[in-house]
Amino acid sequence: MPDEFRFFVDGRIPVLKMHYEPRPGPAVLVLHGLGANADAQRWELNALATWGLSAIGVDAPHHGARRDAWLDEMSWLGPPESHARLLHAILEAAHDVSRVIDHVASEGHWPIGLAGISFGAYTALTVAANDSRVQATVSILGSPDWTPREGPITDEIRELMHHAPVHRPWDCARHPLLLLNAGRDSVVPPHWARDFARTLWEWHPGLGSHVEHFEYPESDHMMRQEDWDDVWRRALGFLRRHLYRE
Repeated sequence: MPDEFRFFVDGRIPVLKMHYEPRPGPAVLVLHGLGANADAQRWELNALATWGLSAIGVDAPHHGARRDAWLDEMSWLGPPESHARLLHAILEAAHDVSRVIDHVASEGHWPIGLAGISFGAYTALTVAANDSRVQATVSILGSPDWTPREGPITDEIRELMHHAPVHRPWDCARHPLLLLNAGRDSVVPPHWARDFARTLWEWHPGLGSHVEHFEYPESDHMMRQEDWDDVWRRALGFLRRHLYRE
């Protein structure tokens, strides 16, 4: 098993770090889905460490070691309030991830990648657009578009949507980007990622050359096991290809 370390960045952001010696080396921050935590991704963290990368799990705001009433309140909120809360949380989480990148970079880890799942994928795409230090990004079941799938678009949501990576493709795709989505997903409609990739390929070919997209037509948001296994096979290969230095 890889070495395991737990600590807080800025005294408040819980981090789970796994790697084999020697270090430092390339690092991948793994961002979990809504309601989960860093420990829920131990299999993925271990897989990254086994491939020679330092794997870093981060508990999102209101999750894991800093869980509070936020998740319980989200469970009974409906649109549009729930969507506005989600977008605020993405922005808060993205700020925290950049602070963890500060810490990881100060330890000498480089290059740095991101792998996010669902809510974590929204966060990963936001960080990639905002933080040029991110050298490769994997979005699993996520979207660069923050349009709500249901309910009205309030003035608050419209203002928050201006921060969505879909409006900044030149930043979001400045480094290699892999988009992996489920064709039957009703939680995160897959056409948002698909359309984003197609727009880059057709209208921004210089950026589009950095973008890979794959969709699993038989899976919904809770992916079939065989598709999930293939997602991580693709993600690991992509991250190792773009981050690992012999």
